[in-house]
Amino acid sequence: MKGDSTPIFRADAVRRYAESQEKTVLPRLVSPPVFVCLWTLLGLLMIGAAVSLFAQTPVYVSCPAVVVDWRNRFPSIEGDVAVVAFLPPDGVSRVKGGQKLFAQFDESGERLSQKVAFIDPQIISPDDAHKLFALNPGAAQAITRPSAVAIARLEMIPDKADAAAYLGSVLQVDIEVGSRRLISLLPLIGHLFPEDRL
Repeated sequence: MKGDSTPIFRADAVRRYAESQEKTVLPRLVSPPVFVCLWTLLGLLMIGAAVSLFAQTPVYVSCPAVVVDWRNRFPSIEGDVAVVAFLPPDGVSRVKGGQKLFAQFDESGERLSQKVAFIDPQIISPDDAHKLFALNPGAAQAITRPSAVAIARLEMIPDKADAAAYLGSVLQVDIEVGSRRLISLLPLIGHLFPEDRL
């Protein structure tokens, strides 16, 4: 028996066993529903990136403003009542005549849009602003820093009230100075997309 060298396995069975060991079997880590969800998520991210690349959002300079009795001090501004916006020094170079000034007069949320009729880029002190525009004490408290002046004519308020009824009112106004792409709001790549000026 010791001299008997016949194998206990058939040659055909050994070959099939060796072939089965050589096959590459990949594990199923992702089930088909999860795979579809991931592709859908990727598609939505791509659509969002495309929209943020091409969609524009307006850029504003915000500042305090006062409704004043203008009485034809400047011939370029018609009418008696105007909105005088006190621009911060760093925003003066961005504001030009003809740009839209948005002001909100009531709690309804409706904003009135007027065009800027006049810009005085000279920086004036709060004291000079109080004297030049004859601001009442309440309005004078809103102007506390050196500023330049942008003026827009005021005709009718959205609730059809006479503009003169709002004399001395202090408002927060926004002047639209340009637009930029939504993608520019992202922290890491936003600086690559500059602002478009009006």
